[in-house]
Amino acid sequence: MNSDVAAPAIDSRKESYADMNDWLNVLVEKRIAKASAEGELLPPEMAWVAANEHQVYQKRFKPMVLFVLALCAYGIAQTTQPLALALVFVGFYFYIDFYSGVLHVVLDNPRFVKLPLIGVPCVEFQWHHTFPYDISTRRLLDVWGDLNVLLLVKSIFLFGICGFTTTTFMVAGVGYALGYANQFSHRMTHTAPGKRPKLATWLQQRRILLVPAIHHVHHNNHGVSFPVLNGHSRGLIQRMLGIVPNGYFWLALFVLLTAFDLVAAVWLLEYFCTA
Repeated sequence: MNSDVAAPAIDSRKESYADMNDWLNVLVEKRIAKASAEGELLPPEMAWVAANEHQVYQKRFKPMVLFVLALCAYGIAQTTQPLALALVFVGFYFYIDFYSGVLHVVLDNPRFVKLPLIGVPCVEFQWHHTFPYDISTRRLLDVWGDLNVLLLVKSIFLFGICGFTTTTFMVAGVGYALGYANQFSHRMTHTAPGKRPKLATWLQQRRILLVPAIHHVHHNNHGVSFPVLNGHSRGLIQRMLGIVPNGYFWLALFVLLTAFDLVAAVWLLEYFCTA
C-alpha cells in the first residue's frame, strides 16, 4: 500500500458551502497553507491563526442580535421627548462614526494580536485586509453579531451606572441602532453595486452612509480612512493620529469611550432636561 498518497485537496468552491463562514475559513486555511509552502513570512494575524488553529469567521449568537434589535425598537418607541430623541440621533450619527474610527485604529494594530481580550478581535478584523469581501459575504446577522460582546460590555456599564430609566433605554436604542447601521454601512462599501439595495446607494450618494471610494482608500493604505459609518470624522482621526500615534493611547481611548460614552450621554440629557 502506498503511504505517500497526497491529502485530498480542499474544496474552496463557494457554492459547496451553505454557511459563508465555513467557506471563508477554508480560504483562510488555503492562504496559510500557500504561505507555508512558499516560505512566506506570515503577518501577525496569520501567524497567530496558524499557531492556534483558530476559526477566524464565527457563527455569532443570533438571539443576542434579535434581542438588541428589540431593545433598539423599544428604546426609541417609548421616549416621550421627540426633541431629545432627535438630538441624540444627530449627535450619535457623528459620534459613532468617530468611535468606529477609534475602534478601527485599535483593531488594525498588529501589535495587539497577542494581547488578552482584544487580541482575538484584532486577529479576526485584520483578516478583512486579506479578504475584504468577507463582510459582504457573511450573513448580516453574523456581521451584526460581531458586536455582541462589545454591546454586552457597554450595556453592563450603561444600565449598571444609570439604571433602567426611560432616558437610558432611549440612549441605548439609538446608540445600538446606529452601531448596527455602522456595520451595515461598512458592509455596503464592499457590496457590488449591482447587489446593493437602492436605498443604500442613495444614502451613499448623499454621503449619509460611507462612500465606497473613500473606504477603499483604507484598503490601499491601512494607515488612513478609518471611520466606516459616514466618514465625516476621518480628518479628525487622521489629525489625532498625527499628534498621538502611540497605539496604547488609542487602546486606552477605546476602553474609556466603550465604558462611559453612553453613560455620559444619559448624564448630559438628564442634566439639560431637568435644568
